[in-house]
Amino acid sequence: MTYSLDLLFYDSSKAALPGSSIAQIYVKTHTSDKADHILITPYCHSITEFESQIDRLKQELDTIKKNAIQKYKKKNKRNV
Repeated sequence: MTYSLDLLFYDSSKAALPGSSIAQIYVKTHTSDKADHILITPYCHSITEFESQIDRLKQELDTIKKNAIQKYKKKNKRNV
């Protein structure tokens, strides 16, 4: 599950990278306000809604973390 955030993983063995693989988190989808702030949650009209969005973002980050761990492990197995 990734709605707002996702993983970018550049595998050094598959790309022309001079060093190790690179992992980054990027904003996958967002909206912007008039001041051009990047918004990754909808309007939250109560603390319950806001907490729900925070929990969703934490869950997304946990999913991204697990995915990155798997990719690094897979890459390290190939290099052994």
